[in-house]
Amino acid sequence: MDSANLKSHIERDGFCVLDQVIPADSLGTVCDELLAAVKRNRQDSEAEKVKTQGRGHRIGTPGVASMKQMINEVQSFAPYLADRRLIDLIESFFGAWARISCTDCVMNLPGNERGYWHADWPYNQTNASHIPAPYPDAVLHLSTIWMMTPFSAETGGTLIVPGSHRWPHNPAAGTMTEVDHEAPYPTERHVEGGAGSVLVYDSRLWHAVAANKSSAPRIGLLVRYAPWWLNLNPTLFGRPEHQAMVVETGGKNYEMMPLKRKVFEKLPQAVQPLYRHWVE
Repeated sequence: MDSANLKSHIERDGFCVLDQVIPADSLGTVCDELLAAVKRNRQDSEAEKVKTQGRGHRIGTPGVASMKQMINEVQSFAPYLADRRLIDLIESFFGAWARISCTDCVMNLPGNERGYWHADWPYNQTNASHIPAPYPDAVLHLSTIWMMTPFSAETGGTLIVPGSHRWPHNPAAGTMTEVDHEAPYPTERHVEGGAGSVLVYDSRLWHAVAANKSSAPRIGLLVRYAPWWLNLNPTLFGRPEHQAMVVETGGKNYEMMPLKRKVFEKLPQAVQPLYRHWVE
């Protein structure tokens, strides 16, 4: 399916799936490295969640391990971030000079709890920096989930509500009294795809962590793409906007550490422009 058809799917349903972006013969190495990095850094990651929760904010889901800015630890997946099918799709929305705004890893461990309905930054109303609802009916940010292991109802494939990206509100902050943001939604469905596939969705799309009923971790890589004109400074540690909007208010925000220069310099040439704005 070409980028025009994929774009139409996202405009209509809020999402599409690209198959086999990461080749099967590379998946084992990438998964092993991601798993090792999450385990190595889990204590620090959990400590950061506890600090945020201590300020009165909800963050994380029991049974789900995560790590921010995974690209600083693991680069074996980096060549695929500029996959031509994916970049053509991103550019069909944003034009040239799109940037990556998130490179996190999320691991649903067997038996994890279900999460709550939300949309991604900059639409998550629990974030200190967010676009106020009602939202404009325009694609301002695209999210992707890279399926490092198979996604299904059994393994905890992400729950989504098709078409919800066109709605002017989302229930993340619990302010939509007609929606229980903790409960199943009538039109929800699981994202399904083989290992190496990539879910691409409008960041407004309602989604939630799904329970992993299998006996193995479900590993996903979260990568988000932003147009050059979207201000990412509130999400970047050390920037004035982050200091004012998050640190000084005690708020919660999607936020990211700088990319290490030595890592940036080793990235493939086609990938470097996606990260240039983040280099320490």
